[in-house]
Amino acid sequence: MNLTKLSDEQLLQLIARRNADAFETLYDRHAQVVHNLILRIVGERRATEELVQEAFWQVWQKAGDFRGDGAGAAWLYRVARNRGLDRLRQRTARPKTVALELEDSPRLFAYGQLPSVETTVERSWQQQQVRESLASIPDDQRVILELAYFEGMTQSEIAEHLSLPIGTIKSRIRLGVEKLERLLVATGLRRGDV
Repeated sequence: MNLTKLSDEQLLQLIARRNADAFETLYDRHAQVVHNLILRIVGERRATEELVQEAFWQVWQKAGDFRGDGAGAAWLYRVARNRGLDRLRQRTARPKTVALELEDSPRLFAYGQLPSVETTVERSWQQQQVRESLASIPDDQRVILELAYFEGMTQSEIAEHLSLPIGTIKSRIRLGVEKLERLLVATGLRRGDV
């Protein structure tokens, strides 16, 4: 049986029956998106790999909990997102210093400019507001926004990836962006900054 032709939902059914090949197929199909999603949430490359493994281990353990009332990929991404948010909550429960991720900002060094502490703190606060606002958007809209804006997928690619009609993708993006904008403005960001 060629497992690569099966849907995510069918793979999850097989995983619930402890089919390791189905698990490997699901992992190969979604590991990169899960990695990018968790990295975006926790912002630490070292922790991301560990959390990716934890998220897929949870999928292996809890695949039987998937009821098929939504897209299998959305369920998987929710599991991964929750792992990332749990780590973020643990980290924010302890005081920490704001650190500039130098590896992500090489262009600053090219011009001999580093952001001020105020700019770094402001940027960190804005990123936190975006993370929290995204977390409060319904999963079906949030997953599509993340795929579009963070993974760079086109609407057609998202529709194919999630096995949903293109019209559904467009309406969920529109609704999600509207909700995200309202939430971010409510946190104090200016409408022009959103």
